[in-house]
Amino acid sequence: MLAVAQRVFAERGFRAASVDAIAEGAEISKPMLYAYFGSKEGLYRACMQRSRTALVEALDTAATSATEPDKRLWAGLVAFFGFVEDEPEAWAILAGEAGAGGGALAADGAEARRQIAATVSGLLRDAAAAEGADDAALAATEPLGLALVGAAESLSRWWQEHPDQPREAVARLAMNFAWMGFGHLVRGEGWTGLEGAELSR
Repeated sequence: MLAVAQRVFAERGFRAASVDAIAEGAEISKPMLYAYFGSKEGLYRACMQRSRTALVEALDTAATSATEPDKRLWAGLVAFFGFVEDEPEAWAILAGEAGAGGGALAADGAEARRQIAATVSGLLRDAAAAEGADDAALAATEPLGLALVGAAESLSRWWQEHPDQPREAVARLAMNFAWMGFGHLVRGEGWTGLEGAELSR
């Protein structure tokens, strides 16, 4: 059921997707589908959870495949773009119309991004700690993880328009974007163009 629903939602979006089409594709009755998931929204949320779990597991597995912090981050980025390429329907669920059905779906979409960002932030924090970063740099890994996830999402959309680019090349763009800037931060070499300015709290 979820595989069929994922395909239909990815192809048509939440609003245009038909529960009748999903039930027919899964070869079950519409009442049975509602018995399992309660509503169209409940079915979409189940698809989001399935996709989120698959991506986080892919990131975690990749991150444990290397020991050096920068290599772990690289492996995580390659896994992210590998997921985008190999699981386009699952990625469409995560990056698509998460808010189309209202508050609950929007909240689930935000939670999915937070969970993915937490994994990325952990990789950044490990890298910062290995570089001997101070407390301020370590604290910055949480918002920077969110920023990197947002950048990777935007880069994935660019990639859809440039499918001739191999995943490693796209991952390298993200790695350079993250590492070249982040590497300076963990060494205390932040931008000083606005001396004395602080992040708003």
